[in-house]
Amino acid sequence: MGLFKKEACVLCGGKTGLLDKKCADGKVCKDCVKKLSPWFTDYKTATLGALDAQRLGRQVDAGRALLYDFSKVYGEFGVILLDEKEKVFVAFPDTSSGLFGSQRKVRSIKDVIDLGPDIIRFDQVEDFELDVTETSREEKRTVDGQQVSYDPPHILYMETFTLRMRIDHPYVRSVYIQLNVGAVQIKNLGRRLWTDPGRKLAAQLLGLPGLVRENQAAVFDNESLLRAFLRSEFEMPDYSYGFRCTAQNWEDIKKYQYYLAMAREIQQIITGKEN
Repeated sequence: MGLFKKEACVLCGGKTGLLDKKCADGKVCKDCVKKLSPWFTDYKTATLGALDAQRLGRQVDAGRALLYDFSKVYGEFGVILLDEKEKVFVAFPDTSSGLFGSQRKVRSIKDVIDLGPDIIRFDQVEDFELDVTETSREEKRTVDGQQVSYDPPHILYMETFTLRMRIDHPYVRSVYIQLNVGAVQIKNLGRRLWTDPGRKLAAQLLGLPGLVRENQAAVFDNESLLRAFLRSEFEMPDYSYGFRCTAQNWEDIKKYQYYLAMAREIQQIITGKEN
């Protein structure tokens, strides 16, 4: 007699393992979990009927997805696809196809069907926020075999951009999309400055090579994203304030601003407003 009793999956009747999901009526095998939403988390209270309805609903959504025009695709790690006319979107937390995260961006309706869509209406989004996670470390130099600080200190900031939405949906309660695959790394000479940042940053930016409108087009996906990025000729997006801009870190600061602009455009499309 085995130490652990094997339970049959409540959805397919197949074998379940020790680490498989527990629900109100038993256990769900890993193969059936793949057929349910990646955003679904409330397994413990879910009944067989609710799980089966979710599975069937996702099959219907896969067919409906063929009818939509997901003409706008955003994100590199997590991905969100939007149909502006019908006001619906689908999102995936991770589109890596390999064990070590070899990324594939969702580029076609076939990719959407393969990953299994949950079609969410814009008006089901109850709350929308951008989470910019920042970590930092000081870079030092070696002098006489000792690690010493630069003057001013060289601080490397690492930024990750994640959209978080609270959803009113039968089985999706929240959605998060990490926009960048690897952290944006910005080296700053000294600590970030937040006092009167806007005009000071703008004054530094205007004197640097690269801040030319015709050259900006290659950086952005479309013209509307460019408009979100440059709200005016003399003001940059709020979160980019505080970095001391130099010719060496200008490209990284543009990446930082690019993801901010991407988040703002997604928010504008879904909610009709931006922060």
